[in-house]
Amino acid sequence: MNVVEISGGVGGARMAAGLARLSVIDLTIVVNVGDDEEIHGLHVSPDIDTVIYTLAGVQGPQGWGRVDDTFTVNTELARFGADNTFLLGDLDLGLNLFRTDRLTNGAPLSTVTGQIAKALDVGTTVLPASDDRLRTELMKADGEWIGFQEYFVLRQHRDVVADIRFAGGTSATPAPGVIESINRADLVVIGPSNPPLSIWPILAVGEVREALVSHPRVIAVSPLFGGKALKGPADRVMASLGLPPGNVGVVQAYEEIINTVVIDSDDRADVDNIDNVDVMVTDTRISKPEQAERLGREMLGL
Repeated sequence: MNVVEISGGVGGARMAAGLARLSVIDLTIVVNVGDDEEIHGLHVSPDIDTVIYTLAGVQGPQGWGRVDDTFTVNTELARFGADNTFLLGDLDLGLNLFRTDRLTNGAPLSTVTGQIAKALDVGTTVLPASDDRLRTELMKADGEWIGFQEYFVLRQHRDVVADIRFAGGTSATPAPGVIESINRADLVVIGPSNPPLSIWPILAVGEVREALVSHPRVIAVSPLFGGKALKGPADRVMASLGLPPGNVGVVQAYEEIINTVVIDSDDRADVDNIDNVDVMVTDTRISKPEQAERLGREMLGL
């Protein structure tokens, strides 16, 4: 069985790790690049790295970064007055030095991503949604537009998001293999990611959106529990962008794309309010790989 996961953030990475444990499927992970940024002159791809680190079992305790990493370079930057709010551990720094060097010398992001995955012994195919520059930008309540990392990391996602846009999205093309993977997939899974911040940037690539709209079997795992995200601003961002509360809003965020939404057992009452898609009710807490594997088995009917 061919399966594609559309992934962003820690939730998407954890879902990927669970699906990768299923030996009966051929898995491809298509990852958000909207939160890529240049930090200290380096090209940083946080969602790609989070997926690869999680698949490799070397992710940090909060789900991002590297386990047991040190921050000697990050601390030293403060000596020179550099803004070191965005934490790049020393191991993480090595990876980003490699990525930046390869990109500077003309390699596409998809090629470099494959090299990084191989170096960390990850056998699952991990693809950026696009090799082109695509950046998520958010408008604050005062009308100022800011980049994703400024909103999420530097400002700790405190701002109300009044609008969202994806710079470069209209011209971005899918990375090699993305459309082919979706078209041959028996099932596409949208991970339990923040819909506007982590998945909409992928959908901003027109050919990717069209492929998903045309696909007969797309399942989205809701990131909400009792209408709230376990961590992060998903529920607040959805509300400020005008989406309905709770899982009804998740379904609307993926209108025309999904056939099924997976919601947590504690949200069973939401079933009566969800129209036009099938609803699967189960335990969607997947902080451990075996929990994500169990959810994957249920979604695939294994």
